[in-house]
Amino acid sequence: MPQFDFTTYTSQIFWFLICFIALYVAVAAVILPRIRSIISARKNLIDSDNSFTEKLDGEIEELHSKTMILRQESGKKYQAQIEEVAREALKQRDKSLEDLKTKFEEMTKKSRGELKSFFENSKNQSAQAVQNLVQTIKTKILN
Repeated sequence: MPQFDFTTYTSQIFWFLICFIALYVAVAAVILPRIRSIISARKNLIDSDNSFTEKLDGEIEELHSKTMILRQESGKKYQAQIEEVAREALKQRDKSLEDLKTKFEEMTKKSRGELKSFFENSKNQSAQAVQNLVQTIKTKILN
């Protein structure tokens, strides 16, 4: 069996070492530097993306705090405007009620005056109707 022949071992070891050294040199000189540069470029890209992300996170947090402040301020302004409108509506309602009370009192006085004059007129008319009736009866009896 040729694989157990000791005379071929030296040539096999020689060629194994030549191939191994050539592959080792090729890998160490060409392939590994390229892999290192790719890994380094990726690491730099990831680091720059991470720093940019941190920067954006800071800006987002700042915008969020500004937004919350603006919301609170606008809420306060909105509440103040609502209160102002409510006060104005209350004033207008009170004024309208006062106007209505005044008109009601004037109409009541006017109605009372009209009723008083109506009663006086009806008294006068009934008294005059009674006098006319009495006069008519007198003239009929005496004639």
